[in-house]
Amino acid sequence: MAAAPFPEPAEARRPADITAGHFFAGVIGVSILRNWYVDGAFNERRLAELRNLANSTEAFPYSLALNPAERDLQSGYREWAANYDGPNPLIAAEEPSVRPILDRYAGAGKRALDAACGTGRHAAYLVGRGCVTTGVDQSATMLAVARAKAPGATFFEADVRATGLPSDEFDLAVISLALCHLPDPTTALIELARILRPGATLIITDPHPDSATAGGQAFYGGITPGQPMTWVRNNYHRASVWLAGFRAAGLRVDECHEVPIDEAGIAANPAALFVPEAVHAAFAGLIAFWVWVVTKPAT
Repeated sequence: MAAAPFPEPAEARRPADITAGHFFAGVIGVSILRNWYVDGAFNERRLAELRNLANSTEAFPYSLALNPAERDLQSGYREWAANYDGPNPLIAAEEPSVRPILDRYAGAGKRALDAACGTGRHAAYLVGRGCVTTGVDQSATMLAVARAKAPGATFFEADVRATGLPSDEFDLAVISLALCHLPDPTTALIELARILRPGATLIITDPHPDSATAGGQAFYGGITPGQPMTWVRNNYHRASVWLAGFRAAGLRVDECHEVPIDEAGIAANPAALFVPEAVHAAFAGLIAFWVWVVTKPAT
């Protein structure tokens, strides 16, 4: 009978940490894949970075254990509410893109809805534009922030897929960076179409599938040694999913904008401090988020 093998050490059986080095290696790899046919010298610089990383996995920052931990929507937004509005590079890019569109439709006496309103940042803006504004969100903690931010609006706790609001109620609605948390946006789009008046406009912002290339999820809370990164899941809906949802809801597409990751968003990437050329090459030109402008037909 063959001798039993030596037992594997407990340390070897422990799952490996997810580290910053894994993320950096991915960034460098994406930068090569997007540009390998352009410049051999660029490729050699990236390979040198990968060699340095491979030889330095025990050194900071590559050794930093991240071990991301997913939260459900309620837990995540309860923890995130106090700091959601910033610093948040996606919000910093989103607001200048969507608010000029809101300005076209907002106005004194218009009935406006901030759906999945979160901290009420768009609700506060709509109140400032003279709208009679309502906000709904399923997070009581986020709504507490929203009520303080936009005291001139009315807020309700509700799921955007079943708001309980009257049909044909609103002239304008916005839903910002929220439908990504649903596996499919169709049910929410049908509900939003129901509560819009005929001829009313719905403005949607949502992370673009390109964001997945940047390793994107809804991370929050920063990086604290010894604690896991925390995140809420984003689903990256393709154009075909959006168009099917709009068709099911009876909504007409008027505009679609694909807003690229801007320089501030690229600079905010944690790897930019260590491999800035690779970060820029990996993410420049990728799309950060959609802006859809759709209408409930008048007839």
